[in-house]
Amino acid sequence: MPPGDLTPRRALVRELLLAAAAVDRGDPTAAGIVGGILITAGREGYLNTVVTTAPQLTKYLTGHLPQVRQYPYTKQLTRAALAVRAAQASGAGPGRGLVEPLTEAQLRVLKLLPTSSYLQIAATLYISQNTVKTHVRAVYQKLGVASRSEAIRRAADLRLI
Repeated sequence: MPPGDLTPRRALVRELLLAAAAVDRGDPTAAGIVGGILITAGREGYLNTVVTTAPQLTKYLTGHLPQVRQYPYTKQLTRAALAVRAAQASGAGPGRGLVEPLTEAQLRVLKLLPTSSYLQIAATLYISQNTVKTHVRAVYQKLGVASRSEAIRRAADLRLI
């Protein structure tokens, strides 16, 4: 993929990192940048991506609730940010840092992802390929990733596989 052709998620991650840098340096425009991100993330449904990409933003969101409450997505995002912060602070076991835990079915699919094709996963678990694809999409969303290799790496980091 050429550098100028970013997927919506990658474009959001880029904006999140720019916002984190603005927050770090105390830039007065940080609130506006974060506001734009909240609108985009809410529209696209990238909750986990927002709260796991840059820890500075999670801290910023939880510390500036009155300023960010004007966005409809904020309530859900704030809950998720607080959950991530609590998990990071407590150093909980496997799966810490996930906004929403994976279901048992999603975990079964995730554990087969490093070594099996969708067809093999479907046959092993006695489910359809479409069900595998549905579970994989949900896993990607919950892990805040966009590819199989990212999912495997993130799941290993979280000690899920």
